Amino acid sequence: MDTEAVAPFRSASKFFAAAVAAVPPERYGERWSAQWRVLDLIGHGNRANILAVEYYESPVPVAGPEYALAENVADRGRQAVRELGDDPPAAVHKASQRALAVVAAAPDDAKVGTPFGEQTLDAYLRSRTAELVLHGLDLDTDIEPPTEAVLECAIFLATRAATSGRGLQVVRALSGRGTLPAGFNVY
Repeated sequence: MDTEAVAPFRSASKFFAAAVAAVPPERYGERWSAQWRVLDLIGHGNRANILAVEYYESPVPVAGPEYALAENVADRGRQAVRELGDDPPAAVHKASQRALAVVAAAPDDAKVGTPFGEQTLDAYLRSRTAELVLHGLDLDTDIEPPTEAVLECAIFLATRAATSGRGLQVVRALSGRGTLPAGFNVY
């Protein structure tokens, strides 16, 4: 596959793997949020690599609204932790390499079947790039994502804001003509 989304995804996937490798194992048990430890975050973030492959190779049917409930997201993150095994950095590196190989071999018009419906693999990679960048940053290491991955993430987030009716707020804030309210989120 050789579309505009591939290079940013590749950069984001490699960034996430490097960020995970930079997390000392003694931090795995630290709380990251009310529901997740740092290791849970790693498992959840790695799903961006795994699902790009799974949804391409074995499309899934559309899920109901319960799929997006916070407790179900957390459960899937914990399952992803179990799949990391005894060496999370090695598992993430392996998942990244597999995702990059599958994406490289896919045709430009490849489709994926996700719990939210069918879409092109190109479009799906854009959301996975954002997930890899954001969760790599959440790990709070000294590793920084490449510019092309940050740009793709920013475009994805700005697009979500604009298509949900909050684009003007973001444009005003980014241009110094306004501020975003506390807790502003496009998810």
